[in-house]
Amino acid sequence: MRDSSTAEPRVDRRSWYMLGILVLVYIMGSVDRAVPSVVVEPLKREFDLSDAQIGVLTGFAYSIPYALAALPGGWLLDRLDRRRFLALTTVVWSVLTMAGAAVQNYAALLLARMGVGASEAPASPGSLSLISDLFPRERRGTAVSLYYAGTAVGQFITFMVGGWLLMHFGWRSLFLIAGVPGLVLAALLVFTCKEPERGRFDPPSADGPRQAVSYVAAARWILRSRPLLHSIWGNMLSTGVQFSVMVWTVSFLVRVHGLTPEKAAIWVGLGIGLMQTLGSLLAGPVTDRFSRGESARLALVPATFTVLAALTGVAMCLAPSLAAALVAMAVFAVLVGGVVGPGYATLVSFTEPHMRGSVLSIAKLFSILIGNGVLSFMTGKLSDMIGTPDSIRWALAATLLFHLWAAFHFWRASRAARGIAANISA
Repeated sequence: MRDSSTAEPRVDRRSWYMLGILVLVYIMGSVDRAVPSVVVEPLKREFDLSDAQIGVLTGFAYSIPYALAALPGGWLLDRLDRRRFLALTTVVWSVLTMAGAAVQNYAALLLARMGVGASEAPASPGSLSLISDLFPRERRGTAVSLYYAGTAVGQFITFMVGGWLLMHFGWRSLFLIAGVPGLVLAALLVFTCKEPERGRFDPPSADGPRQAVSYVAAARWILRSRPLLHSIWGNMLSTGVQFSVMVWTVSFLVRVHGLTPEKAAIWVGLGIGLMQTLGSLLAGPVTDRFSRGESARLALVPATFTVLAALTGVAMCLAPSLAAALVAMAVFAVLVGGVVGPGYATLVSFTEPHMRGSVLSIAKLFSILIGNGVLSFMTGKLSDMIGTPDSIRWALAATLLFHLWAAFHFWRASRAARGIAANISA
């Protein structure tokens, strides 16, 4: 426990270096998650699949194993050396991604993706737990936004490089190549990074020493903390919308605007991957400046950007021309950059250091299982139900409206946090 006479820990080059490694790991995890989105149309042709089956492959096949592994993964993160545990799981999902190149049927690909989902479960909670011990509260908005910029960078790499690989070497090459960098990064995480002290930038707990808690205690904390509960809802819904957009936008451009899958992938890489990266890089400093370390102000950032992203996303779906759709897609991606990092920064801000692994795993479980799994499947199923050549346009537009629901929960999180702060100061 630190007292007032003890010097505060500094953010040094090692903190930034470790953040860089964590960002690179997250980029490659995003690449591995996004690969099926690039090859939707070739997979449908080769294995004779429906949109609903693609929704299962990109949604439930990943999210259900993720959910099953999330809770034990979070429990271990609160008790083990986090960097070594993350390195081990990175090796596993990298190898399983490469295994996707060898599958001969839909069932085998489902099994490979299930393994990827289970092994990626500790990645984000573990990285966020580490980041909270590498950077103080007033700089976490920037750090977390930089981390979640990895999503957009990964999508950019996947769709740009993946489109080229798809054109020249076929869809299997994407799975094979995507798994290799993770093996190198796992080694760097173990041999060049140091485990930081838990809670070193957080004030001592009034309840005594920080000790890892059970999932029952973590769940009780979530249910008692209205700011945290609403933040989990907001992140779950916004993450699900963004994942559905990633999965279905290539098919949207192919079916509605007549592009080839290869060209559509390149446009998505530029329009979503590159522009969301820009949005994430801008969102970090803006968030820190606006929030000034106050959790209530922090939650207003994703609340605002989710509303704007919903409007521009629907505009993309309903655009009458390819040019208009691409412009709306680029604006949507920039705005999403203001949702992802700040949204997850609220989770860190509302959670005590000694239970971050468990709480963040619970939050990520709901984001992946309900957000990614249900919304991605729902989009594909709704497209099948509409049954017209441009049905994906209407299904995706309907999914994007869930961003408004997410905005409501971020706003409620802000109000609840402000009420708690007012009661404390009264």
